[in-house]
Amino acid sequence: MLLIDKNQLFVKDYKEILMMDQNLFKIQMDQYCLCVRGEKLEIYYYDQNEIRLNGHVKVIEYDENRV
Repeated sequence: MLLIDKNQLFVKDYKEILMMDQNLFKIQMDQYCLCVRGEKLEIYYYDQNEIRLNGHVKVIEYDENRV
């Protein structure tokens, strides 16, 4: 699940964080890989089920996992 609220992004039920810096956040979900591009991205909160990012989100992309 993905929720966007102003300069906050909530991701629930993720599998693994693949890459993270100020401009790029890439995360593995159950059926796809989610890529968020923006500015001043930072992890505000996370646990095993949920992540909250703060920053200016510009682009959200996803790639389906194919066998």
